[in-house]
This record gives sequence, structure tokens and C-alpha cells, in this order.
Amino acid sequence: MTDGIKTAILLLFTLVLGACGGSQAPPTTVGKPPVAWNFVKLVDSDANGIWYAYAPSIVLKDGIYHVFFCSVGALGSWDYIRYVNSADGKTWSSPSVMLRATAANGFDMAACDPSVVYYQGFYYMYYSSAYTTAPNLYQTVIQVAKSPNIDGPYLTYTQRGTWEDTPNDPKMIIQPLVTRSQDPTGYGAGQQTVLVRNGELMMWYTDDSLDPNAGLRTYLLHSTDPVTWNPSLQAQITVPDAHSIDIKYDPAKNRYVMTRIINPHRANAYLTRAFSSDGKFWGPFETLIDVSAFPDYANNVGAAGDQTGLTVPGPILVGFGAPWDLRKDDIWGQWDLYGVLIDSK
Repeated sequence: MTDGIKTAILLLFTLVLGACGGSQAPPTTVGKPPVAWNFVKLVDSDANGIWYAYAPSIVLKDGIYHVFFCSVGALGSWDYIRYVNSADGKTWSSPSVMLRATAANGFDMAACDPSVVYYQGFYYMYYSSAYTTAPNLYQTVIQVAKSPNIDGPYLTYTQRGTWEDTPNDPKMIIQPLVTRSQDPTGYGAGQQTVLVRNGELMMWYTDDSLDPNAGLRTYLLHSTDPVTWNPSLQAQITVPDAHSIDIKYDPAKNRYVMTRIINPHRANAYLTRAFSSDGKFWGPFETLIDVSAFPDYANNVGAAGDQTGLTVPGPILVGFGAPWDLRKDDIWGQWDLYGVLIDSK
């Protein structure tokens, strides 16, 4: 393992562990008989030499699954976003790099946690990066890239208002509500999930900067300009300490659907879902796959939707990171990307 990878994994531990909440009481369990779940490996990280794969953005377009995910970086940057696709959800292409970070001048330290959505003629990839707030201290921020084609190439939005390939000055379009330059800096602002409804973009993202010791807060923002957002304390939603959620909109039932792993990165992780009529106030979580059946230490979920973030008919592909080959022990930064089909409701 190179020093760069060691640094990336250690820093990932700091960032993600800071975002993880404690154990929570089990939510309502869906009243169905036991199911023999079929967990399919979408990305074999070890075999492909990329160490980890997690936090997928899954778009089902014209019968093809397009999956963007967080994976190991290089040349000083912690993470790159890579891409795979599949026509059947069983056989997957080899991973290819879709977006790189540069780590230039203490900015753009990572490209991770992608959320891809189609809006006004372009695919926008919102992703988490990080910047240096003080020597060896960092906070997560949100940046954006775009492409006319879902499979790229993606150009990153710059501080100069241009779209370029791997620029040294990407624009931080969302920063933490509070800049922290002393320990603990916490996580920052990231883990975004984005969709389109009624002609506007809707973004949910997490930010712990008000109090890094108090867990994550999730905020909901609206915008008609892909690069202009206005964070606000008043935008907080009712779900506390939610790590790396995924949200889609179900037009048939006129409601938002949140998919969430409770107790991520722990042996008692389990998969849940909740609903909302407005995206801000949420009902109780129901269990989709309980602790006994869900992979230990699973983390960073993503649910398939169409290119604008609407739910898709039939069983829904839900992806997540989990230890290599579904081992029962967790070595930090050794995660494959898995998927499972979940009935829509």
C-alpha cells in the first residue's frame, strides 16, 4: 500500500467515522415473510486494484444501469469517481475513471460521493471534495461537473466560471455553514443526493459544522441554477444524524423516498426506507433488510432511479459498500460495491 493510499484511508476514517451516528432503536419492520436475499458484487475492488468502492449513484437509462461510485485516488488526491455499467444487473463492465481530483494548493482533495442527475440538456455530477482549513486539517465541500452524455467525459466547474477537464481551481459550490480551522473540524458538508422536480433541482446534503460532536444535520436546498445554491439553517430536515442517504421521488404516489443504512460501518448495519410528502418532514423508517440478513459493516447506500431522480418501476437496485467478499470483519478502506433488488412500495 502506498503512502498516498494509507493517508487516504486514514483520512477517510476520520471523515466518515465523524459522520457515523451511534446505534439507533430499530424502526418499524415491513410485515413480509423472510426473503433469501441475493447480494450481487457490482465492483470487485481488490481484483481491480482500487481498494474500495462505495457511495453509488445509480441511473437506469434505456435499460442500462449506469453506476458512479467513490474509489481510491492517486497523486496526492484521496478519491476518484469511477464508473461501471450493466444491461442485466448481473454482469458489469470494468471500472473506469470518470472524475479525478487534483489536490492542488490544498484544495480539491477528493472526488467522492457522486450524485448524477439530468437537467436542462446536461448530466450534472455533484460530488464531495475537501479543502485545507489549516495545516493538516480539512473540511468536506461540494463541487460539480457536467457532460452532455451520461458516460462522460465530465468537465468540472471552475472558480472562473468555466467548465474544464481536471482544473486546478474547481469551484466549491457549497461549503460548511461554519468554517473550522481547529480540531475537531468534523466532516464538513457533503454526501449529497440530487433530483429534479417541477423544473428545479433539489439537493439534500449533510453538514456537521455547527457542532462536529453533535452528529450530522441534513439540509434540503432548491435551485434552478446548477452552480448556485444558498445554504441556510432553516433548510434542515427532520431526520437526525443520517449518514449518506439516497432520495428519489415517486410520481405515482406523490412522495419522496429515502433509502438509508442505519448503523453504517458497524456489524449491526441494516437497510431502511422512509417517505415524505415535501422532502423536509419525514415519516418513520421501516426495515427493508434486517440485521440478521444485511451484510455486516455495510455503508454508503444508493438506490436506482431514472436520469432525473424519479423512482423506476419493478424491483429497485440498491447498492452499497461492504467488506471484500462480504467478510465478517472490517478492514477500513477494503470495500467492494454490492447490489440487491428491493421491491418498490
